[in-house]
Amino acid sequence: MNDRLLTVYAPPVEEDISAGSDLAAILVNALRRNRIDLKDGDILVIASKVVSKADGRLRRVQDRIEFENLVKDSSTHLVAERTYASGKTVQVVRTHAGTVQAAAGLDQSNSSGAVVLHPLDSDRSADRLRARVEEAFAVRIGLVVSDTISRPWRVGVGDFALGVSGFSGLDDQRGRPDDDGRVQSVTVRAIADEIAAAADLVKGAARGLPMALVRGAGGYLDNGRSGAKALSRDLGEDWFRYGHAEAIHRGLGVTELPGRAAAGDNSDDILERVSRAIRVVRAGRSRTPGQVAWRMRIEGAGSRITLSPSDSPATAQSDGPPLLEAMVGLGSLVERLHTALFAEDLSATTEWEWADGELGAFPRGVRISIGLLSH
Repeated sequence: MNDRLLTVYAPPVEEDISAGSDLAAILVNALRRNRIDLKDGDILVIASKVVSKADGRLRRVQDRIEFENLVKDSSTHLVAERTYASGKTVQVVRTHAGTVQAAAGLDQSNSSGAVVLHPLDSDRSADRLRARVEEAFAVRIGLVVSDTISRPWRVGVGDFALGVSGFSGLDDQRGRPDDDGRVQSVTVRAIADEIAAAADLVKGAARGLPMALVRGAGGYLDNGRSGAKALSRDLGEDWFRYGHAEAIHRGLGVTELPGRAAAGDNSDDILERVSRAIRVVRAGRSRTPGQVAWRMRIEGAGSRITLSPSDSPATAQSDGPPLLEAMVGLGSLVERLHTALFAEDLSATTEWEWADGELGAFPRGVRISIGLLSH
């Protein structure tokens, strides 16, 4: 890659794009109408929304519940979810394409009330569009189908490559020397994402600019066939496959959070956080018997949880002595509560109440004092 000048231009597209539109013909006409003569090595970046519209990837929903069900259908698993004052629950999920996006990348803006889904196969859509454009201009180009994504650890959104054709999308620097002659062993540049982000500076499907021409990156074109799927990290290599609270919930045996999710702006008071922690503990699967022998009660507007014997008679769940089983269950229940409270950014201090029996002292209750966790 020897080019040192990159130019990006978004020619206006005048035609309305709807289900059944010949998107390739519309893009070719827009380029010609704006007197753009494509050259070998050019890269076109196309907004995924117009690809989906042309493919009829539109759905109607009646309410937020139907929308959230559509998000679930468009994903493989939940990464994290949070609620907001508007009552909406925002879910970050892993999509069938392997990307991790809020609401599975579903879009309702400038779509006449419909929900725009991802293309069924963005790499294949990129292949088809590239072939048509190359035929029309007798050139060899690259093509990116782009979408918008938020970024972990950073504020704001940017565009990334959802589909790639004509080049690999990754520039593997491993094995090459750096400027000091040291052989690189880690660096793999996400060229397709960088090109999509550059194009986003000038284009915008909502402004009649769903396409951008990137010139000066032709040195990256090759015969790569891996598409944008190669840019999505395999689940087994994903260190962040769940949000911090969701990872704890999964560890406690909860795959679907009962009740309201945590507030996205961290505005939940202690009572709400403690209540959610108890719901998680109750809903989760525990491998330790004896927990049913204890009841949990919130006191002091969420400042304490007390555990005391339940009203039901002690019965063994694993054919062991009921009292011994209840003691084991109490210890497990306390540890599960500490873990669930940690997910809510709450600290916990435990005080045990003891009673004397024939076999010595045994616990008859617990008081857990709760405060905000200091980071």
